[in-house]
Amino acid sequence: MPPPGGNALLAQATAAFRAGHLHEALRLLDALVRAEPGNADAWNLAGASCHRLREYAAAARYFERSLAIRPRAGVGVNLGFALERLGRGDDALRAYVEATRTEPTLAIAWQKLGALHEARGEAAAALAAWRRAFALDRDDLRSLGDALSLRRDGADWDQAETPTPSLLLETFARVPRSDFPPGLLLALPEADAAVQHVAAAKFARSQWEPLLAAPPLAAPARAHDGPLRIGYLSADFRGHAVSFLTLEALAAHDRDAVHVSLYAYGPPAGDDPWRQRAIALADAFVDIDALDDEAAARRIAADRVDVLVDLGGYTRHARAGILARRPAPVQAHWLGYVGTLGDARLAGYVIGDAVAIPPAVAAHMAERVALLPRCFQANGSLQPLPPPPPRAALGLGEDAVVFCSFNQAHKLHPALWDDWCAILRAVPRAQLWLVVPKAAGGADRLRRETEARGVDPRRLVFAPMAPRDAHLARLQQADIALDTWPYNSGTTASDALRCGVPLLAFAGDTFAGRMAASLLGAAGLRDCLRVDRADVVAEAVRLGNDDRARAALRREVAARIPASGLYEPARIARELEDLYRWMFVQEAR
Repeated sequence: MPPPGGNALLAQATAAFRAGHLHEALRLLDALVRAEPGNADAWNLAGASCHRLREYAAAARYFERSLAIRPRAGVGVNLGFALERLGRGDDALRAYVEATRTEPTLAIAWQKLGALHEARGEAAAALAAWRRAFALDRDDLRSLGDALSLRRDGADWDQAETPTPSLLLETFARVPRSDFPPGLLLALPEADAAVQHVAAAKFARSQWEPLLAAPPLAAPARAHDGPLRIGYLSADFRGHAVSFLTLEALAAHDRDAVHVSLYAYGPPAGDDPWRQRAIALADAFVDIDALDDEAAARRIAADRVDVLVDLGGYTRHARAGILARRPAPVQAHWLGYVGTLGDARLAGYVIGDAVAIPPAVAAHMAERVALLPRCFQANGSLQPLPPPPPRAALGLGEDAVVFCSFNQAHKLHPALWDDWCAILRAVPRAQLWLVVPKAAGGADRLRRETEARGVDPRRLVFAPMAPRDAHLARLQQADIALDTWPYNSGTTASDALRCGVPLLAFAGDTFAGRMAASLLGAAGLRDCLRVDRADVVAEAVRLGNDDRARAALRREVAARIPASGLYEPARIARELEDLYRWMFVQEAR
């Protein structure tokens, strides 16, 4: 039988590509381009295959070869994406701009151009590009969601401008497929737990349904001799909140009970001391960043991990595609993402506690809830705090009542700002201490929002991002921390309590909205946990105007925190081990 012709080879290669058999696709394409070196489609598909394999230099060469044969905007977009991955931002920008000129109605070209502008700190250009993409394709959830995320990062709440939260939720409900991770919905008051579940399920199906329907890489759970093999999967084994919270607990695991492997990917860590700590604590530290999802999953499966614990979920840099291949017989997600992944085949369990995930919230989780006995959040041990700098050096008044929130701006919204400005109006000596929003113009917008609510914007004090030790030093100068809703503080909350700063919060209706209730309940700080948002405002006003009551609450925090167990990494390590054994037994039945 004669060898297949060009069309047949391309069809076979395309089928192999779609099935995830990338090396087979490249083998077929190599034969095709040898026979037909002018086949632009073959070069483009070879580039796409290499891109999925994370071989970005080869991908760029193949895309350039395709463009030299037949210029097409779609291939230009592919080239731009590969160049971005290679760190060649200026070249990527030229590729995207050329694609928009070649085919101005190609929405994906505007989408990728917007993402590059955002990565370069060019917020206005990014927003314009994403708006153009959505105007061209009203099903383009990614452009719509990224544009709204950028607006939220810059405290841009103008309802006369697009996109708005309501438009995002309407589009989520309408379109059949999703390419926008649903993490932003955790911070939208308009998105309840049911809406979050539906959006997460749609995203999971859209991204990985063929993989989820395929047999898992791992064999079923079976009891064995020796320690339980635990794998932790994360992009954040570096100077990141996930490491601040977890590394001491992971180091404290009983090595007679569990073997600990860390699987790391994401931004280069260099000589980051937190990365070095992660490497030192692990029985095996495996950098899988250079591997595609398939190869990474096969590496985990080959290590015969019993329980794989994902610490990323749908956060930035996370790679849930590894989970979709099910490289471990038991998979759970913990801490990094406080919502559902939308499909139990990605993670069969979500680790929480009875306060953070009560039955009413669990009803909207795709995963089975695995409950820790006290609080779902790990924390590093209590250590002597660095001395605080003078208030004047921080821009704070010596006699001011300093309310603080060091949450990122995407957790802020107009109703929350109404509450906080009500506190400022009722406490004449109050200042509100915030972290500078990461998107350009955010601080100025918050000042305008404050003035519009009848409060002098000079009462806002913005702090720059700071290294962890410097942040913990300055945080001691706050009087009261105000929690955000519906997406509570996590690390921000436990940092405040660590520094002796009372946190005022109320329990919401989602996992993300009950984190503070879990922390405050475990600490025994019942007076800090209020009934609802109005009660938080009333208590903040009372404390703000009563120096003795405020001092008494700080003394209570100082007395309760050391005895709370929240900052005992060895304790939560034992609790996690018990939970992992329980999960493994459930699956091994």
